[in-house]
Amino acid sequence: MSLTRTLENLTRRCLPPAGARLAKRMAVGTRARAQARACREGFRVYGNRYPQKVLFVAGLPKSGTTWVEKMLSSFPGFHEMLIPEVAAHELATGGSHDFELPEDMFGRFKDMLVLTKMHCHGSAHNAEVLERAGVRYVVLFRDLRDVAVSNYFYVCNTPWHPEYQYYHGKSVQEGLIAFAARTLPGYVAWVQSWQANRDPERSLVFRYEDLLADDLGCLRQMAALFELPGDEDELRQIAERNSFKAMSGGRERGQESGSSFQRKGEAGDWKNHFTPEITGAYRRVLGDFLIEFGYERSHDW
Repeated sequence: MSLTRTLENLTRRCLPPAGARLAKRMAVGTRARAQARACREGFRVYGNRYPQKVLFVAGLPKSGTTWVEKMLSSFPGFHEMLIPEVAAHELATGGSHDFELPEDMFGRFKDMLVLTKMHCHGSAHNAEVLERAGVRYVVLFRDLRDVAVSNYFYVCNTPWHPEYQYYHGKSVQEGLIAFAARTLPGYVAWVQSWQANRDPERSLVFRYEDLLADDLGCLRQMAALFELPGDEDELRQIAERNSFKAMSGGRERGQESGSSFQRKGEAGDWKNHFTPEITGAYRRVLGDFLIEFGYERSHDW
């Protein structure tokens, strides 16, 4: 288990929500400095191996971003890096899906091998920052109904999360109604923004469901985009080491652990939790979205 995950578990068990948020805020700068040192060391040892020095992943929360991050960080020399402004924005506003990239962001990564996973949207500004820097990127999203369910369980178990107060002590159904009102419209706009503004020549889009169906095939495409070395056997080993079973301590997909970050690892779980009231609320927000992105054939779901 990583040091970050160990500290998070201790914070979860030992601190009240306000204290947990304060601890999270205080740890941001220390974490960023440690990550920067690791990225510089990775560049010193492996920098000549990779044409692309920055691997950028943009994904909605609970949509496979950590899964992709773990696979890509398996390539020697690359380390995770999150700029402090992202965590500050999330703690201040409740999320980072509307985060705007700093103009100088990629200039900060000189002489580093960086893997940075963010939840930022595909605004025209963000697309332009990526284009100017010549950075290639992967975009991830998921059936927003499943995102809502996964988000509920995650936030309920994360006392430092800025949305914790809206979910703690609520039933799953109450939490899903809160998500529909507070977050769902912004997530719809998030997916649409990347569709409208991303550069198809320098990016790939995956759905979480694509990863579930063929994680090795998705990894193969990402390796080609980022010009990462590795033959078929090496890529297969990376996919196997980072499978749901491996990351969840041996559970098969569909075997649930409500307190685990890798909770269930399957698509369509929303059907186990939606009531007619919830379905109506989500249908009003999603509208044609699920049809446009291939999740439904009609509004009758």
